[in-house]
Amino acid sequence: MKRISALILTLSMLLTLTACGKTVVPEEDPRVQEILSEAEVRRQAILYSETAIVKDDTYVMGETYTGTAYYVSNSGDDRNDGKTPETAWATLGQVNQADLQYGDAVFFERGGIWRSTTVETRPGVTYSAYGEGAKPRICASPENGGGLDCWSLWWEGGKGEKIWLYHRDMPDCGAIVLNEEEVTQKILGFWDGHQYLNYIGPNNQNDDDFNTEQQMSQPVFDVKEQLSADLTFFSQADSKLPDALPIFLTGWNVDESCYAQTSVGPLYFRCDEGNPGEIFQNIEFQTHTPLFDGIAEDCTLDNLFVGFAGDGCINATEGENVVIQNCEVGWVGGIVGSYNTGDTITGYGPGIQRLAGGLGARANGAKIINNYVHNMYHAGGGIEIFQEQNDKLQCSTDISFIGNLFYHCASGVTFFNWDKEANPEHQFKNCTYEDNYVMFTGTESWMDSGYAPAFVHEGGPNMQEGCSVRNNVFFVARTALVYVEQYDQTYFPKFSGNTYVQYKDYPFILCESREESEIFSAEVALLFLKDDEGTVLSLSKLPEGL
Repeated sequence: MKRISALILTLSMLLTLTACGKTVVPEEDPRVQEILSEAEVRRQAILYSETAIVKDDTYVMGETYTGTAYYVSNSGDDRNDGKTPETAWATLGQVNQADLQYGDAVFFERGGIWRSTTVETRPGVTYSAYGEGAKPRICASPENGGGLDCWSLWWEGGKGEKIWLYHRDMPDCGAIVLNEEEVTQKILGFWDGHQYLNYIGPNNQNDDDFNTEQQMSQPVFDVKEQLSADLTFFSQADSKLPDALPIFLTGWNVDESCYAQTSVGPLYFRCDEGNPGEIFQNIEFQTHTPLFDGIAEDCTLDNLFVGFAGDGCINATEGENVVIQNCEVGWVGGIVGSYNTGDTITGYGPGIQRLAGGLGARANGAKIINNYVHNMYHAGGGIEIFQEQNDKLQCSTDISFIGNLFYHCASGVTFFNWDKEANPEHQFKNCTYEDNYVMFTGTESWMDSGYAPAFVHEGGPNMQEGCSVRNNVFFVARTALVYVEQYDQTYFPKFSGNTYVQYKDYPFILCESREESEIFSAEVALLFLKDDEGTVLSLSKLPEGL
């Protein structure tokens, strides 16, 4: 991955002094370089943070454990007792079946990697790292695809085009990550119940954008024709797909006959330079395994890498008082959640719904602190409450996102309630976004091509009490920097002291309930947000590297 500090060499600034906020120095403003340097320092600090969790008589989440420490290593053995680094366990399966008690801790060896297994967290248990080196990795990707034997030449065209076939059938793959530097572009086919057709999308945002008759009349998907550009791929995971539309694989309106079944099939990758396994040492696949899904109450996740996943990989949605800190969460999203017709609601657009999301919270008391979240097909993280997915109404209370770095996510952080009308029994209370850096939102071509704001206030009026968005840096978005679907001053969170950096020809705010929905003026933007202490930097040209 390119270093943040190297993405921008020079920036020319526009000077605007506002009544309720401020911008700073006009030409090549040093504050911009300071922001980039600060973000890079934070990234490095998170990547190389040391484990500080120790045993104590008192359980303080994120700081101590009180029970037994267990150790897990790639060189361990599940027949061991796991109670010392020398007698470590080997697998996540052993961790999941162990009789872990409240106050215990599980430490994974740094430099190790565990794949394709959901971690079944237990109440009051800490999951962290031990040893030296890189954070231990919990990955959905089933294997590293680097190596000559992993790929065979499937087709070669007359102009040097080369399409390679992976050595085994693979589950649906949302993206392929090359050396953790580049993400390949997924070419979608539309499953009609019998075969893949050419897809007329993917920019279907509502029913009017999708023509079922036109889609179903498309020709059969031709891999050689559709992989028309270098470093594109097609995931033909069709082994268990039903034969009737709509098909829901996971997420909204789950089809129980298909849910939790993993369709697999050939994986085709166009790489004109040669065998991808020889060119790229590390090739990871974003596939579906819910890595930390529905974390148990009073759990701590600390100093872990969690990623290479086709769907959301850390969800604090059930257990209360969860702490997620010092983690790297990266390379997430893009698998298919449904194939559907134009009259089917999926939460995104009709046609094909692709899943995404990295780090989400809904349960009370969740604290997401000092994490590096990057390369998300959709949202980097946020707080969302879903009335239709709960047996009873509930409020999300005392949830905080503090000190995180969100980098290259298709949208940044979300504040989202699906209610169409304000409901005091279903609201946000005392939720906080503070001191987060949200950088370069939606600026990579493989990401969700819809709205790409750094901060998302989506859904209905989002009834709230005591919620704040303060002292964050929102730095450049492909669309509006802040998106507000429905503005209601009574229920709008308190914005204060944030820094907003955006290219001058792009809006600072998009508010769909406002007559003039796009706000380009710094003064109007700060007045709209009522951020009396906010700072706006308006760039006269896009930063290099986007």
